[in-house]
Amino acid sequence: MKKFGLTAIVFAALGASSLMMGCGSDGNHVTAHDDSDLNQPISLFDTLMVPSVANLPDCDESREGRAFFVQSDNLPHLCVKGSWRSAADTTDFSITCSDGFLHAVDKVSSLPNGTIAGSLDTVFIEGFVSPISGIAQKGPFVFGSSVTVTEANKEFNNETFQKAEGCILTNDGHYAFNEVHSNANCVKIRATGFYRNEVTGRVSNNPITLAAKTCSPEHANVNILTHITIPRIEQLTMNHIDFAEAKTQAEREAFAAFGIDTVQLYSQPYFTNGRTERPVAEDLDMFGNSEYSAALLAISAMIQGNRSENDMMNLANNLAEDLKGDGTWNDQNWKIQIADWIVGLDTLWKYNDIRNNVSSWGMNIPNFERYMRAFIPVAYGFGPCTDANAGQVTYVNQGQSALFANDYEHADHSRVRFICDANSKEWRIAQPIEKDTAGFGPGEYDKEVREGRVNHDSYYIFETATNAWRIATPQEADGFTDIAEVYANLKPNEKAIFIIRHSERTDDTGAKGHLTSNGKTYARDLGKRLAAVAKEDFYYGYSGYTRTQETCEEIAIGKGQTGYTLNVLPYMDGAWYIKDETIANNYINAEGGWVVFSKYGFTGAYEDAFYDLETRSEELLKKNILASLPAMNRVSIMCTHDYLVVPLLAYTTNGHANVRYYEKWRWVNYLSGVAMIISADGSVRYVPVKGLESGTM
Repeated sequence: MKKFGLTAIVFAALGASSLMMGCGSDGNHVTAHDDSDLNQPISLFDTLMVPSVANLPDCDESREGRAFFVQSDNLPHLCVKGSWRSAADTTDFSITCSDGFLHAVDKVSSLPNGTIAGSLDTVFIEGFVSPISGIAQKGPFVFGSSVTVTEANKEFNNETFQKAEGCILTNDGHYAFNEVHSNANCVKIRATGFYRNEVTGRVSNNPITLAAKTCSPEHANVNILTHITIPRIEQLTMNHIDFAEAKTQAEREAFAAFGIDTVQLYSQPYFTNGRTERPVAEDLDMFGNSEYSAALLAISAMIQGNRSENDMMNLANNLAEDLKGDGTWNDQNWKIQIADWIVGLDTLWKYNDIRNNVSSWGMNIPNFERYMRAFIPVAYGFGPCTDANAGQVTYVNQGQSALFANDYEHADHSRVRFICDANSKEWRIAQPIEKDTAGFGPGEYDKEVREGRVNHDSYYIFETATNAWRIATPQEADGFTDIAEVYANLKPNEKAIFIIRHSERTDDTGAKGHLTSNGKTYARDLGKRLAAVAKEDFYYGYSGYTRTQETCEEIAIGKGQTGYTLNVLPYMDGAWYIKDETIANNYINAEGGWVVFSKYGFTGAYEDAFYDLETRSEELLKKNILASLPAMNRVSIMCTHDYLVVPLLAYTTNGHANVRYYEKWRWVNYLSGVAMIISADGSVRYVPVKGLESGTM
């Protein structure tokens, strides 16, 4: 049976970006260092680059055969017998690169019929004669990388041992063979060497191998997409699918695995030389100007991440094998790892690091970022971002993710949330105000304050003037509006009833317990601030306890009001919500009154001890307070107790008031409570109010 050798007849003409020479072997090794340390010393490859010939070290015995890259020439120079020789002139030496570094060796003589000494079973081949050139990219493979071309049939399941070999002599990954003879209809191209890492900006610590298989070898790039599609192409061709069709399907499936819409991508132009067909993976240059280049750079960066070379290739090869069977990437763990890494980039806008790295190499930078963002909903299962769900905010519910959350408002694991951007139609990280106010809708009243849904230590205030929420100032953050401010904004045809906790008391909590001297001062100062707004007589009511009576009296004194009405109002008693006093006291003695009353108000706990919150609150507000409105003045103050105010705040704010002591250790402050604002049409709105600097304690 005839043996077909694939032979490089002549290597590329010398040039800045397409030089190849014959390969051999050498025993030098590269010293590895930690890829994750961005502040580490420069790499070994950096020490092998000099600005100009004048900067080359002495070519002595210790450097015999070694190569340095001269940046001004964009070519290596090799130490040959005591003098530095440009790779452009190899008349009396040859170049090898099997270990990822260039070495000068004794000249390899050409054999008859264009064969190269050292190639296996080389004979003259009658078949296609074609130049082969391209770019090897992970980032760009650097000088010293090797390229091997092996003939194969269309099914790629019958590679021969005949091959052409060459070395990359520049740092942009270009390679070229002048002519390759082959009797096979297709070739497999392997690039092995060190590469520039687009994520770190440095040359890799260890060499890698990427491959491409093509039946149009004249120009064939080698990249991560050509590499990961090979097993799938082989599987499809083994199933008797035409090679071109198999290649199209495999590449479409690989793009889809990363959330890239090939319908949209394939509608974009790629070639600039008049060609109108859709490009294949071997056509793509990840540093071009097209959408294809952007997609390829994004995929390459995602597979790279912060991984070592071994880990990166492990991911690439596992992905290739996963795609092989059904064209679907089924490994959710890998997807989550990549998505988490992208989110880290997105959070700090670290995409610029990749841009700066590529720019420093003198290469074009396509707009790759959106293709990386497009992978986030694929990995996290959000679904596409469209007009239908624009503005939706969601969370990661995959337990493998570092961003996992048990539910939307649970922030123990992660506070990161994602929003479908209405303008870009892309999922992105939600800003604090976006995730914290998601689902709020308009506020119930002007200056309503609510706790953030995710950042529970952040507060937001609603302004009717803008019909929008904004972050609250520290003074506003407790969710209470100053009583004097509410009074000042009262319309002439509106009425107001301020239901507030008494001022600071002594340690005597009985019915006869008094205010402290500070408590009297606080109440009197509140009265003065109210008097400064307007001269108007108020109605006063209290629970029957001495401290609530004194609170109302001191406010009236501060207002300069005499001859005012001050009535005992039984429905202002602190036990208003208690259904069974004995059971309630058992809970209070066991857990504490502040815990019990706040938990009741906000969660409905202790049903055996308390009335239904809504029913009892409506009875208080409508059947007692509003029913007594004709006997009151336009503005009334009712002095009561914290045990009434906290459940009432929970009810009137729909659970938004920041007095959940059982959970947040916040309790209603003295002189704080609820304002009932009654409009001319009889409608009522409720506003949490404060008489001191803070509404909570």
